[in-house]
Amino acid sequence: MDLLRSGTSWLADTLNASAGYAVTYRRGNNSASVIATIGKSLFEAGSQSGVIESFESRDYLLRTEDLPFGVPQRGDLILESTGGIVTTYEVSTPRGVPLFRYADAFRTMVRVHTTMNANSGTIPATLLARAVGASSSAAATDAEILALHVDLAASSALLRTVTASSAYLYVVLPNSFGTPTLKVNGIVSSAWSTSTRSITFTGQASTPYTIWRSTYAITGTALVEAS
Repeated sequence: MDLLRSGTSWLADTLNASAGYAVTYRRGNNSASVIATIGKSLFEAGSQSGVIESFESRDYLLRTEDLPFGVPQRGDLILESTGGIVTTYEVSTPRGVPLFRYADAFRTMVRVHTTMNANSGTIPATLLARAVGASSSAAATDAEILALHVDLAASSALLRTVTASSAYLYVVLPNSFGTPTLKVNGIVSSAWSTSTRSITFTGQASTPYTIWRSTYAITGTALVEAS
């Protein structure tokens, strides 16, 4: 067992030496420089709005002994600097998914899951917020729209599984994306009511949006597609 533990520790050191990057780990007002290697993980999880979220995290693999503030916590920040541009990633995962996991049986290394922080200076201006989900409201307020599943994209193309209980389906897209073709369960649907107004999503200036709301409330699971 000691031989296996020593081998795992050697592999961790080798990984850091050959593929590691210096990043800044921040919690509140405290920060520390650490060496991490970069990877990714894919998850699916149900949101409060009934959407099955597909989630890709940017992972940082660190030696457990190098964690500067103990176990990673939601809201911790990891900052990368490339060519003078600092990109900020926040420790976060969908509901029910652990923020980190150990990468080996001896807990020599830890894999920390993050997403790009909305205040990061490197989010391209072409990426705009959009929202999909279900709401019992027939005229969703801005707050109710912000509570739907929100992501960033450069087009209207999307595919989401939405679970509703006597609720309306909502698709909210920037006007600049044009008029989409909307399908429900693979069939083009024209049973939508539309309205247009400016909405301010987190980290984004007020932008004109079109709100598509299903004509009828539904109960069950629907595959919503925009193209």
